[in-house]
Amino acid sequence: MTTDLLLWILLALTALSCGWFASAWHFKRKIAAVQLQSKAVRQSAAEHANQARRQIAQLQAELAARPPGTRVHAKPAVRREATPDVTERFMLPEDGFAPTALGPHGFKITQVME
Repeated sequence: MTTDLLLWILLALTALSCGWFASAWHFKRKIAAVQLQSKAVRQSAAEHANQARRQIAQLQAELAARPPGTRVHAKPAVRREATPDVTERFMLPEDGFAPTALGPHGFKITQVME
């Protein structure tokens, strides 16, 4: 009877230790995958921030390059039903700078800079 009990205890301890090692191995792999994903997200966020900084710097340089007395103030947008004439679209304002093309949410269309 004692040998049977001892055998069952050894079997339970062996199964418990094998289960612990298998779960440790499994979750170690899952944690490594999550860490890799978080590293990729951090790198992507850093690239987006750098891209935004470059775009802001470029826009500030363009604004600084304009002559100080010829700044064009933005006028409220007027919706028209008909499409504008081709000559109307390509005319430059008096200061010589092309108007900024705005996207649907009021921001300039994002372009990747190298």
